[in-house]
Amino acid sequence: MARTKAFDTNEVLHKAMKVFGSRGYEGTTLPDLLTGLGIARQSLYDTYGTKRDLFVTAVKYYMDRKNRDLLELMDQPGAVIDKVKLAFTAMISALADPELRRECFIISSAIEQAPHDEELAAYIRSNTEQVEQAFYSMLERGKERGEIDPATNTRELARFLAHERISLVVAAKMGMDEQDLLGIMKIVLSVVNPSGSHIE
Repeated sequence: MARTKAFDTNEVLHKAMKVFGSRGYEGTTLPDLLTGLGIARQSLYDTYGTKRDLFVTAVKYYMDRKNRDLLELMDQPGAVIDKVKLAFTAMISALADPELRRECFIISSAIEQAPHDEELAAYIRSNTEQVEQAFYSMLERGKERGEIDPATNTRELARFLAHERISLVVAAKMGMDEQDLLGIMKIVLSVVNPSGSHIE
């Protein structure tokens, strides 16, 4: 009879995100992982494989969940500017929380590793394209409703929004505080809605 795992694999991935987010991929050692995850060395190898395998799994787990949340938000009824504000506010709230921030920082660790790992680079490109497409579809619907200037290049604006979300993580990791991140969000909202309504 197969043995049942004595730990929750998703809970372990949450812990892995925090370890990698705090120390970065290169700075994370096997002892760091074993201590942070609270599982035995053999369980780590048997369930997740190598350190690199665990890292990629944790990155995908985190980013896939965030994508699902964003896609659900973009598909909901409501004004474009309100949904963009919610998307950015959620990111900033996570970055302002000491525990959630450690998970978020796995994104910057993934970006650092992408030039050396084609599978990871391809995943990040695909993930970013999904985010861009979600923003694009929302912006196009907004243009049809008259919320977006007809002259707006919604494809380029969607790309801008997707990359600004990533830039928040990088800025926070470099020490930018919540108020400054909110300041960036206001500029983003002013690009989406130059008239200035709903920005405050």
